Formats: sequence, C-alpha cells, structure tokens
Amino acid sequence: MAPSPGSQNDLLAARTLGMETCGRIAAFWGFTRTMGRAFGLLYLSPQPLSRADVQEQLHISVGSASMTLSALVRWGVVKKVREEGKRLDLYEAETDFWKVISGVLNERERKEIRAASGLVEKACHHARAAKKQAKSTAKQEAGVMLDRLEQLAAVCSVGETMLDMLLGNTDLDLSAFRDALAAPSSKPP
Repeated sequence: MAPSPGSQNDLLAARTLGMETCGRIAAFWGFTRTMGRAFGLLYLSPQPLSRADVQEQLHISVGSASMTLSALVRWGVVKKVREEGKRLDLYEAETDFWKVISGVLNERERKEIRAASGLVEKACHHARAAKKQAKSTAKQEAGVMLDRLEQLAAVCSVGETMLDMLLGNTDLDLSAFRDALAAPSSKPP
C-alpha cells in the first residue's frame, strides 16, 4: 500500500524542520548551517545516503556536498560506510549525541584552549623579561601585566579542567575555579 499524500507531506515537513533545526544549532556553535542541515538529513534518514543524495536533497553543489561531508567525517559526527560489493561511499550520522558532543568538544575546544594557553605563556615570558629589565613605572606596569597574564593562564587551565570534567576525564575540584577566577592580588613590584 502506497503512503497517502498527506502522510508524505507531513514526513517531508518533519524532515525539513528537523534539518533546519540542526542547521540553526550548528550555526550557533560556529559551524556552517549546511553542515548542520547535512547532519540532520543523515540523522533523520533510515539508511545511509550517498554524496549525490545529500547534494540533491539539500540543493547544494557537488563541491559543497563533498566539503561538508568530509568535514562531518573529520569531526566524527558522520561515518563513511560501504555496502558489500559496491564502490560507492555512503554516509550515516552518529546517533549517539554524547559521542557527537564530546568528540567536537575534545577536538575543537581543547585545540583552542591549548592555543590560548600557549599564547598566554609567551606573553608571561615577555612580561617577566620586561619586569626584570624595567625601571620604576615600567617595572610596576610589567608587574601588573604579569599578574593579570598569570590569572589569564589560570583561567585557560580551568577551561581545560572544565572540559576534562565534562568529558569525564577528571573529578570536580571547585577550588581550582575559585582560585583562577579571583582578582589578582596587588603585589608590590
């Protein structure tokens, strides 16, 4: 028995709204709307889809479909699968949202936190050198800057600790948060 036109329209509307929701969420988190819509399409699909299927259903170019699917695979939110005996790559969404979220957090956020930590450590190194070489007012300025940079380094460290706690890699230690977020002391130069 063929599905009724009304049920097909409802199914299409549900798929479209689901894909658009994923697109909005992806855009909010700094990914492209197309990435979110492609994930939504694959997530809502009962079977894996080809690149051409994704391209056709999202009304995007071949290049956009290829780049989007490659990025989704790289982030671990979509997997490439093959049907036995066929050479065509198919794609399916990861359906375990904890894996999706933790994978993205572990890759993207950890990378940014580590980059920020590295830059702050370089800034601390320069501030220490300036404080050592400076006289009077400049020495005081370098001291204030160093105190604040060290606090910023502590905040970066707390960010990584928060990420580890969220991902279940470490236990909760609230004292680290309190200490890192407190105003730096006003030490004399």
